[in-house]
Amino acid sequence: MVIRIAYFSWKGHTQKVATALAEQVNAELVRIEPLKEYHIAIGGMKAFLSMKSPIKPCKTDLAGIDELIIATPVWSGKVPPYVNEYCSSVTGGEGKPFHVIAEMGGRGSDGAIATAKNQLEKKGMRFVSSASTVERDVDSGAFTATVEKFAAGIRKK
Repeated sequence: MVIRIAYFSWKGHTQKVATALAEQVNAELVRIEPLKEYHIAIGGMKAFLSMKSPIKPCKTDLAGIDELIIATPVWSGKVPPYVNEYCSSVTGGEGKPFHVIAEMGGRGSDGAIATAKNQLEKKGMRFVSSASTVERDVDSGAFTATVEKFAAGIRKK
């Protein structure tokens, strides 16, 4: 099974989570990078309004990929505009399963997960599961149990 984890990380927390998860499920990591940097306040506003922002070219075609995992921080209760752009750019995902893991400062993961879920389901993909981590747990290393549990559910398929 070929799994891709597409992630955006502002301060490195989501990257740490995505990397740990990739090790657990033997997945390919694809980093979502802004085409140009914006101030966090502008990004938060764009996230709140469910807007997109341009990203650098990255792998969005899911041909040859069996499963997709979106790893995203939570901004204003939703996904950042760069994750919105990635999800809207995904091709070849019809009928394929996907998961979402949200990394947050303290709350808001439900909205972020729902945002990614809705976008990918509109592309014909099939939502399977989600999880969330908290920034302080990522800083302390206490997030690993959450990632291991999430990974176990993905491997069971």
